[in-house]
Amino acid sequence: MWEFFGIFRLILGYILGIQFGYGVLILLLGRIMINYFAVTIEEKPSNLIQKVINIFMISTIGSGYYIYKKVANYNWFLRKIFFAIALFVQGVLSIIIYQVIYRSMKGIFL
Repeated sequence: MWEFFGIFRLILGYILGIQFGYGVLILLLGRIMINYFAVTIEEKPSNLIQKVINIFMISTIGSGYYIYKKVANYNWFLRKIFFAIALFVQGVLSIIIYQVIYRSMKGIFL
């Protein structure tokens, strides 16, 4: 049971960390990373492989893309400021979510 708990904890930390890290890359590189994400996602997936790729990409690095699309209507400076604030909030929420899930699993299983 301890191995499963440790592996789940690592996977959760990796996913939350990758979401935040890709958001930082979007903040620094902007449209380069947005275009990379847009190329890898199929708008209307026609087979199982495309659907699996979409699910994987959205679950690992999709939050930065989603936030960037929400602030894309502002000018460059405001977009960077709003995106940096959103990244800060996402980082704090990621830590809180990780701790809540970690402590609840620790309380239930250990």
